[in-house]
Amino acid sequence: MPYKFSITALALLFAGCATKAPAEPAAPVEPVVEAEPAPAPAPAPASSATAAADVQWKPVFPDQPDGPMMSLVSGNPKEGGFSAIVKLPAGHASDLHSHPANLTGVVFSGTVTNGRTAEEAAEISAGSMWIQPGNEVHFTGCTEEADCIFVGHMDGPMGRTASENAAEASTMVVTASSDVGFEPINPEQPQGPGMVTLTGDRATGPFTALVSFPAGATSPLHSHAATYSGIVVSGVIGDGDSGELSVGSHWTRVAEEVHQTGCSGEESCVFYVSMEGAFSMTPAEAPADAEAPAEEAPAEDAAE
Repeated sequence: MPYKFSITALALLFAGCATKAPAEPAAPVEPVVEAEPAPAPAPAPASSATAAADVQWKPVFPDQPDGPMMSLVSGNPKEGGFSAIVKLPAGHASDLHSHPANLTGVVFSGTVTNGRTAEEAAEISAGSMWIQPGNEVHFTGCTEEADCIFVGHMDGPMGRTASENAAEASTMVVTASSDVGFEPINPEQPQGPGMVTLTGDRATGPFTALVSFPAGATSPLHSHAATYSGIVVSGVIGDGDSGELSVGSHWTRVAEEVHQTGCSGEESCVFYVSMEGAFSMTPAEAPADAEAPAEEAPAEDAAE
């Protein structure tokens, strides 16, 4: 008797006899990593100005809150050369000490005393300057009549080492205000603005200098290739949109920014400058929308 198979039975038979292929492992799932946002670009440097009344003072020595004060203008006193405004209280008298870097100081107000000892210290009045060589033990003080304020530039980190013994001799150099040798910035204008280099080389930069302006003088529109900081030593300085800056005020002008610098009032002006690169002056034209100066009327019309 023949066997009969249904189609369904045959399908089940062959399915049971089929060799099962091993299942392929699933591909690993890569974790989703969100891209970090790009860092925000550093803000572009901007020019700024600080009036003398708004200068922020910090103690030179944290344990002497009533002692010498300092306001940093450029550089870093912990790492290298820097310029700062320094204020000594009236009657201040330091101990004997030295600094590893050379100091150049220009007095704004008061009378600074500096020298081998307190007894041998020279009196340095407003507008005068001195150079104190590094590693030379010396004394620094201020007479009792008024606080002393000066700009100081060191060509290296500040540091300070107290000493019990005075130097064998002082090699400090003092220059009275009347003896500062300003040279014309423009040789064709011998009575115009002048400059004297204090530290560095203005042909290559960086450098520091004193700049003099006759009373009422104003420079033409110009720019500099390097950023600089200025501090008013005497007179009233006007620099672009910084307004009028009196003694002890300071400002920073970024490289390539067009501006004018002038001396207001009847007193001649002197300011200290610390420039980050070589000195240059590039003339600039007035903006097209600037108001043209009013033309003077002809003599005959003016008489009517």
